[in-house]
Amino acid sequence: MTMNILKSLSLSVLPTTQRMSPEQHRRNKLVTKLAEQKLIAEADRDGNLPNIMHRRWVSTDSGSKALVDVPKRIKRWWFQDAVGNCLLAIRYGNKVLELEKGKGAIIVGKPDQLIPTIDKIIAAINAGELDALLSEMGLTRPIRKVQK
Repeated sequence: MTMNILKSLSLSVLPTTQRMSPEQHRRNKLVTKLAEQKLIAEADRDGNLPNIMHRRWVSTDSGSKALVDVPKRIKRWWFQDAVGNCLLAIRYGNKVLELEKGKGAIIVGKPDQLIPTIDKIIAAINAGELDALLSEMGLTRPIRKVQK
C-alpha cells in the first residue's frame, strides 16, 4: 500500500553542491567587511553608535552555557589627515591592500563621501577588479606542514 504513495511523488537526482572558487570566496570576505564599514559610517553620519552584533557563548551563574548577542568590536578603516581629508585604507585580514605601488589609502575627501566611495569599492570587487591583488595576498600565507 505504501508503494502507491511513493509512486505518486516526483523524484529527482540530488544535485551536487558546487564549491565556491577561491576568487569568489575572497570577494565575499572583503565585501562582508566593507559592508560592516559602511554600517559604521552610516551610524557615524547619523550620530549613533554602530549596532553590529555577533554571537558568543557565555557561562551563566548556574554554570551552563548560553548563546548571547554581544556588540562586535570593529576598527574603522578610515581616518582624517591634517588637512581634513578623509582617507580610507582597505584591509584584507590584518594587512592593508596597496591598490598601487606604495599607495595604501584612498583619498575620499569630505567624510560625507565615505559611503558612496565604499559602494564604488564593493562594485569594483564584485566586478573582479581586485582579484589579482587579493590572490597575491592569499599566496603570502605560510603553508602549514603536515605532521606525521
